[in-house]
Amino acid sequence: MGNLIKMDLYRMLKTRTFWICLAIAFVMSLGYMPLGKLMYILLTSLSTETQEPFPTEAKLSGIVSNPFPLICLMMVLLSLCFYFYADVENGYIKNIAGQMPMKGFTILSKFMAAGVHNLIFIAACIIGNLIGTLIVQRIVGDSGVADSIRMLALKFLLLQSICAILLLVVSTFRSKSLGMILAVLFGLGLTPLIYAGISEALKSVFGQETDISKYMPDAVMGENPLDTVKAILVAIVTGGIFLPLAIRIFDRKDVK
Repeated sequence: MGNLIKMDLYRMLKTRTFWICLAIAFVMSLGYMPLGKLMYILLTSLSTETQEPFPTEAKLSGIVSNPFPLICLMMVLLSLCFYFYADVENGYIKNIAGQMPMKGFTILSKFMAAGVHNLIFIAACIIGNLIGTLIVQRIVGDSGVADSIRMLALKFLLLQSICAILLLVVSTFRSKSLGMILAVLFGLGLTPLIYAGISEALKSVFGQETDISKYMPDAVMGENPLDTVKAILVAIVTGGIFLPLAIRIFDRKDVK
């Protein structure tokens, strides 16, 4: 299993789409605050009303607790989709899975490698945001830094649970296109529209209000502040459902 994870990590780091998505995420993070200041300048120049001055300081806790500004989360998930589908697309999944006592180990290995993948993106986005913020503001440490680290850890767990969903769709069901659609919806925060429709359907069946968006990992990730117990439970339940399901179904399927 250890060798399989090492192989997946090596394959991931050699993938061109990984570096392209990482570069885009870094640039987006780098330009987040400068773009914000540019928009402020444009708005103040067009407005005749007196505007509050652009803040000269930024809190470190705000940067650490927000690792995916702009479209960065979408780039993370798109990179994962390309990575999850690469062994199927290139035709060597049969050779890899055939060497395992359980074909499902390949799914588990990808999930573990995805954790490293996500940590790399988180680090790159935070560093980019720090550099970009320093261009237009002074960064100050504040009492919320410790809590921002807590929120960052919870967002990582929730991101891993989203990875389990993408693994089921992309690797197990071998639907790269559907996985990419989900990546865009998750990354751009468009899933509440879908959740609202599902909630209405459940209401017509069960006869009571059911808002599933409160318990979906991408929606919980956007909450501020994050409730520790809720975030951990959502991550565990989502990952505990989709990851074993992806492994079990893949293990029973014929690998082509």
